[in-house]
Parts: sequence; C-alpha cells; structure tokens
Amino acid sequence: METLSPLRHSAHSSLSQPVPSNLKAQWPTSSSHEGTKTTLAGFFYHSWNFERFPAKAHHFTNITGKGPPFIFPSSFLPVPGGDVELLDSCNGLLLCRCFEPGPRDADGFRPFNYVVCNPATKKWVMLPDGGWASGEARIARLGFDPAVSSHFHVVVYVLDEGECVTAVEIYSSKTAAWSFKESEWGDDVMPCDRARTVFLNGFMHMVTVAEGIVVVDMEGRTWRTIPVPSDGDSGFIDQAQGRLFYINVDDADAFKLSIWILEDHGTNEWTLEHSVRTQLLFRQKNLRFAWDYTMITVHPECNLIYFVYGRDNTLMAYEMDCKVRVIRNLGHECSEPYLPYVRLFLEALADEH
Repeated sequence: METLSPLRHSAHSSLSQPVPSNLKAQWPTSSSHEGTKTTLAGFFYHSWNFERFPAKAHHFTNITGKGPPFIFPSSFLPVPGGDVELLDSCNGLLLCRCFEPGPRDADGFRPFNYVVCNPATKKWVMLPDGGWASGEARIARLGFDPAVSSHFHVVVYVLDEGECVTAVEIYSSKTAAWSFKESEWGDDVMPCDRARTVFLNGFMHMVTVAEGIVVVDMEGRTWRTIPVPSDGDSGFIDQAQGRLFYINVDDADAFKLSIWILEDHGTNEWTLEHSVRTQLLFRQKNLRFAWDYTMITVHPECNLIYFVYGRDNTLMAYEMDCKVRVIRNLGHECSEPYLPYVRLFLEALADEH
C-alpha cells in the first residue's frame, strides 16, 4: 500500500532509443498492435541487503532459471534503482514508482511520480501529477492489452483510514490525463494490496478481503462485484487464454489448493479446473496459502502455475496433473512483488494523440 507524496511538477515525457538490430530480427517491432504475440519470458523482483549501497537492488530471472538474465533492470529504469519501486506488470509493460532525489517532505514522505516503461525498447512515459494529498493511501495497477490497442491505463485505488476503497483514479495514455471516480462498490471493499490484478476485456479485476473480486472499466462507468467460489478471506487471480482464474485453498481443507475458471461473466459461474494437496507440491509438507508460499502467475499459454516457496525463495512451477519443477533459488534477501514479464517490441509506447 502506498502512503507517499507525489511530485508536484512533472511533464509527460519519454525516452526513445532504437531497438537493437539483432532483436528486431527475432521479435515484432511494428507500432501496430496487429500480429503482436507475447509469451512469458521471466520475472522481475528485488532484494534488500543493508551491507551494500544502495541497499535495494532489482533483478530479473529467465523463465528457465538458467544462464545470465537477458535483461537487466538498470538498463531501462529512468532513475537509479534505489529510487524506483516496481509495482506491476501487464503484457510487456512495467508500472514503476520513481522517487524524487532529496529529503522527505514535512510529513515524512518522499515525492514521486508513476512511470510506465517497456523494458524491451527502453522507452518510458512519466505520468502527470494526479493531485494526490501527501500521505494518502493508494494502490496502483497497470492495464494494457496490445492485441486491442497500444494505449495503456493506470488504475489507482484510493483508500480511507480503514484501507477500504473510496474512489479510483484512472490514467489513460490516449488522453494523457487522469479521471477521478467515486467508488460504486460500497463502503467495505478492502483490496489485497499485495495481490495481482487482472486486466481483461477492458476491465480491471482486483481481489478483495472477503468481498470477492471487484471490477471496473476504464471509463469508470461499470462497477461490478464477482462472487468467488470460496469462503476464504482472499485468493489469487490471473488470466490465461482470455479466461479469468481464481486460486485459493479448499473451504474444507486448508492444505488443498483449488483452481477455478470463470465460465460466464454474466452469471458469475465458476468451474473447478483442478485441485492439488500441498504435500504434492512441497514434498509431504502441509503449508499455508499466502503465508508459506506465494503465487506468482498462471502461464498464459499452458497449464503451468508459478510460485515462490521457502526461506531461499525457491521459484517453482507446477504443471497441472503432472509434476513440480524447481527453477532456481532467488535468495533469502528477495521479497515481493514477483512480476511476470513478457517481451513486447513495439516501436511506440503508446499511439500518437
């Protein structure tokens, strides 16, 4: 959850650098969204070590866990890594929070701006100031679908002192402006601030504590709540092949993981796709969902679920109905968020407007 102060003077800016010729030969580089195809390439994450400077470092691991990373965060971040937080990823773009160098403000917060960048092309856009109050709690998420448009959206959930949503602010790269909408979900919607969101069919989906999945479109006109097939306080959502996935423990068995797919957005009908006991995943150990292991993503093209487990933050993949594969140890200094990344070579970060 963000409780920081935004920069008061910022401009809509971008950094344009040519795509290396060897990468152009391997990946699509058209500014049109037609024909773009993305696949899971790896994960961004960060670590803390107070014996180095800066103490915070950003990392990337390839999806195989083998060989040197094909991309280094320091190569595309617009400011030094110690002044950046990676907040979210969506279909090849990253949402960052970039802090202003210098002292904190009178309330103890560091001024910042949101930045959206494409690591593949090293281009980025700094979003204009949304006029937030210093210290105001918020959660920011990114929405982008290159199969529909090269425009992106940033959705900021504004929270009250009880951490419930009071409003959302939505940035559109098409208009280069923010719009403010008061929440129409009710008074008790508490989003899971560490949970992933899903941008699907033009709607942002956010899992909440005990209130299901809340959904809003990018104009702030349609507000929905999707009940989930579980009585648990929270869960994990993702998408694959255009379908919404919900993962949580079984109501009757805390050590049984259930994987559901939303079959009908109109009737909110869920189908149980798969279930597995944690003993199979973790070598006879009964572990608690979201406490002892962290879900990361569902592979967009095949039946693979990725998660991190244990003191050394071991990155693992579970192939449904098959086996568990250990990919690599990320290290005990690493922490959330673990952001899935797909390579997307678009010449422009967003369409001209």
